[in-house]
Amino acid sequence: MSVLVLLLIGLGFAGFRLYPWFAPRSPDASAPADTTDPRRAYDGPYRNIHPDVHYVGDSQCAGCHADIAQSYSHHPMGRSVVPAESLIDQQRYTPDTNNPFSILGRRFEVDRQGKQMWHRQAVLDDSGKPVVELSLEARWVVGSGVKGYSYLFERDGYLFQTPISWFAQKQRWDLSPGFGEPVLMGRLVGTSCLFCHVNRVHEHPQQPNRFLPPLFEGLAIGCERCHGPGERHIESMDRWDIVNPARLKPQLRDAVCEQCHLEGEARVVRTGRQLFDYRPGLPLNDFLAVVVQERHDSEDTKAVNHVEQMYQSKCFSKAVDGMKLGCITCHDPHVHIGPSQRQTYYRPKCLLCHDGAKETPVCSEPLARRKQVSPQDSCIDCHMPRYRSWDFPHTAATDHRIIRRSGHTSPGGNDAAPPPTPNLSNVPLADFYRDRFPAGDTQTERSLGLGLLKMIRMNLLRPQQHAARALRLLELALGQDASDGAVRQGKVEAYLLLNRPAEALSEAEVLVQEQPENRELFVLAAYAAQGSGQLDRAREYWRRAVEINPFLVEDQVHLMELLIRASQMNEAQKCCEQLLRLDPFNISGRQTQVDFFLQKGQQAQAQRAFDLIRKLKPPDLAQREEWFKQQLQSEPRP
Repeated sequence: MSVLVLLLIGLGFAGFRLYPWFAPRSPDASAPADTTDPRRAYDGPYRNIHPDVHYVGDSQCAGCHADIAQSYSHHPMGRSVVPAESLIDQQRYTPDTNNPFSILGRRFEVDRQGKQMWHRQAVLDDSGKPVVELSLEARWVVGSGVKGYSYLFERDGYLFQTPISWFAQKQRWDLSPGFGEPVLMGRLVGTSCLFCHVNRVHEHPQQPNRFLPPLFEGLAIGCERCHGPGERHIESMDRWDIVNPARLKPQLRDAVCEQCHLEGEARVVRTGRQLFDYRPGLPLNDFLAVVVQERHDSEDTKAVNHVEQMYQSKCFSKAVDGMKLGCITCHDPHVHIGPSQRQTYYRPKCLLCHDGAKETPVCSEPLARRKQVSPQDSCIDCHMPRYRSWDFPHTAATDHRIIRRSGHTSPGGNDAAPPPTPNLSNVPLADFYRDRFPAGDTQTERSLGLGLLKMIRMNLLRPQQHAARALRLLELALGQDASDGAVRQGKVEAYLLLNRPAEALSEAEVLVQEQPENRELFVLAAYAAQGSGQLDRAREYWRRAVEINPFLVEDQVHLMELLIRASQMNEAQKCCEQLLRLDPFNISGRQTQVDFFLQKGQQAQAQRAFDLIRKLKPPDLAQREEWFKQQLQSEPRP
């Protein structure tokens, strides 16, 4: 098997607001600025942007803003993650909700036990009894319930998504999106996945994607994600000690929303920054590069997130009476607008401009015709149609291009189809914020190179077409900063994708010394050593990866195979036992267990273990039966 194939298998696993141009300056503005950190270099009016200002939590805000806090608790952002026990009484677990359900040869079931929620899966025998079972305690619920819920469980600071999700539109339990047989025992959830679902996390300083207790600093998206740290404000009650997005310049105002609602094709944290470093009031492009499909203003293409769609809108690009449309022009982030309120709430927002008194025209359709289409004379039914399904993740459910429809023969409503998944192989890509750098962005090559690698990992791009370009871009980026750890790690990955394991190993050996707790680096080093034929070193790298995170099945499999090849059977057997605890359905692990019994002359145990494989009914059972027959006929092994 080529290094490329091995690598891919492993890696798979506010209204219109006028800005106060003459707002008071911070009294600390005369202090020397640290230009390497945008939070320290900031010299604007708000005094809570400095990194030394601490977060205080939503409860401190609710004391003075009780009405807003109560309203926000009903907003989807205010319910983005909750403990499972707080939702357990509100969910249904009956057969009419597709519980249990069967797929991929297994039965899945959501089981309530008091205040605990268990997600169980099993392979059943012909009589309907479980042959092998796995139970995962769902401790946190991700999602507001508008589209549905997903569920997380924890293992020693690592978070995993369960294979069962609740789909709100269909009112049923089913397999989580993107899940297949290799990850049915749980999919690792990292910091970048949690960024837009939780308020803040306590990430391990040396081990990426591992979290320290308490794991979360506030579960749902909190007040300070949009207003910045509140320490100074609760002490002074001064309005300039807390960011009010409505007072910000349009680009800075919209950046507060874009930190989550501008997903793009890939997001890359800029050099020297951490994901949660961003502070409202600062340009988001100082912290993130967002790789998107490069478009021109004349192109009438459907983007897949609200922000890209809005930037295509003439309403957004053209100011009216000196006021600029933004996210909070139409959306009050403290108030949830339900389906029954949509028409009456959003129509007045449109009439802020389209009222006949301004240069922006009113609707050209006669009122009588409009009411035939929409009795409530809804603007958004025609100009912002909704897609027919809410079950596809991370995409806009409403067309935010605010399109001008000719004829207005029918509302968009639920008849509008969602945007198709694009083929990105030949699409030009660029940083969404490239125009924010008048003198040119010195990190252009870095952002695009790392973005290409991320898109390859997400199976959005073919490595054969794009890995070489990614490598060239990363080499250019290292000319700017030869110490950039993320770029150096990306270079290792690019070498592996290009099937150049010796060069990958040379780079990786230096990096693992510098970052001895970074599991991802050790995995790359192990692939590189394996591809170079240096199995002893590969085994050591896999061993270290497993030490850092012992809960990933694919790592255990790689280590076990190399231990067996090195005849280190005692350690291999322990590895096999751990593998089967994590994934008791793993056929390769089960067959390895059979072989261990045979090596010890324990034929009765081997027979029982192979009987279990028969009951699991793998598709290649005939070949495995032949293997077992041959083993039994051979001479007993010591």
